[in-house]
Amino acid sequence: MKDHDPTKKTDNHPAARAAKIEIRRHLLQAISPARVFDAFAGAGQLHDAVWHGAAEYVGCDEKWFRDQRTMFVADNRRVLRAIDLTRFNIFDLDAYGSPWEQALIIAARRPLQPQERIAFAITEGLGFQYKHNAMTAPVALLARLKPGVQVGLNRREDTIIDRCLIGLAQRMGAKLVRQWRAEGRTGASVRYLGIVLEQVNDAAERAAGSDSPAADTAANLS
Repeated sequence: MKDHDPTKKTDNHPAARAAKIEIRRHLLQAISPARVFDAFAGAGQLHDAVWHGAAEYVGCDEKWFRDQRTMFVADNRRVLRAIDLTRFNIFDLDAYGSPWEQALIIAARRPLQPQERIAFAITEGLGFQYKHNAMTAPVALLARLKPGVQVGLNRREDTIIDRCLIGLAQRMGAKLVRQWRAEGRTGASVRYLGIVLEQVNDAAERAAGSDSPAADTAANLS
């Protein structure tokens, strides 16, 4: 089995596309009315398949596409730091590598109201780095681990992702209440995630909900 080339885009794999669509449909049902910020909008496949049904949609991509979507053409990190994020309750982070820097920005700039729910669609493609026992700074922050090279990361990929999700929830003063997950089996070691967070005021309640709930769906993508 060949290692994943991190420079190669993987969003055209039919099974991967089907898993992404299914997860986003779950999120569209879980959050209503859905107001979506699509940070890696691309050519609009997921918009056409799912997000066109949202009450509001704003995309972002460094490449301009000639279509009818409302889009920022810019680095999504700069946009996320500049605009009002409270208008959105679903954030689509369909990254080709790491979505965690964008997730950290959202956690810092998107406060939740009491009992408010918010959702993330996440593509986590850092399996190539984990196989080489390397960890990025955003992952280390969310997972509360030391950055850099650590022995054994290649065997702890799902544990690291779970810790990142819990860290994201805690930074937003929330608990993780729903999760959907699909797993790539093509050698790319990609995880496709959908999560719903709910704001909680009590620290003890956040701690009680710190265990990542079992995924409602899981798929092995070949």
